[in-house]
Amino acid sequence: MTRLALALAVALAIAVMNAPAAQADPFCTEDGPPPGSASKPFDGGALWISPDGLIGVTTAVGNGRVRVTGASPMPLQAMVIDAQADGQRQLIVSTGRVAHLFALVGCKIDTVYDTQGQPFLFDLENLRGNGTGIGCSDLGDGRHLVGLQALPDGNGYTVRRTEIDLGGSTATIGRSDTVAGTSTADPVVTSAMTISCGEQTMTQDGVQQP
Repeated sequence: MTRLALALAVALAIAVMNAPAAQADPFCTEDGPPPGSASKPFDGGALWISPDGLIGVTTAVGNGRVRVTGASPMPLQAMVIDAQADGQRQLIVSTGRVAHLFALVGCKIDTVYDTQGQPFLFDLENLRGNGTGIGCSDLGDGRHLVGLQALPDGNGYTVRRTEIDLGGSTATIGRSDTVAGTSTADPVVTSAMTISCGEQTMTQDGVQQP
């Protein structure tokens, strides 16, 4: 692991230690979404968020659910993706300040942990100095989930992309690179300040808490 990747891994671990944990129900149930929930279909089921912030998936074999708490005043947003295009699905839940990462196994929602055994979190506002968005990119060995950090550099923006290697319920920091952006209107910079994966975006394909 490079010195930069190691530093990022430590920063991510510190961010996790200072953020509230999500509480996932370890069992699938027959209980569907509560009344008033917002929902969005995905291949194999539907994703939903209740007015009080319960996030769930409904599949043919049952319903999984997780509750994400935080101090952010913004409504929760969630999106189901296949980050590595290998048929394994992940659930990203954003509080607006950080994003929680889960693995979907049937109807179960499993917390994804880092190599330190802590729930893996993405920084979305660079509050801890390690991220402004999430994407899916190929940095040389196939498409992966990436943490994005867009920072002004005096001549425009530098966007750092850091690969997240997913193996079941474990996330490992992988390789990193940088790309240049001219301004906040540059798609490279704009996408680094949002949550997306391929053609999916949180705004168009995700679900927002009613």
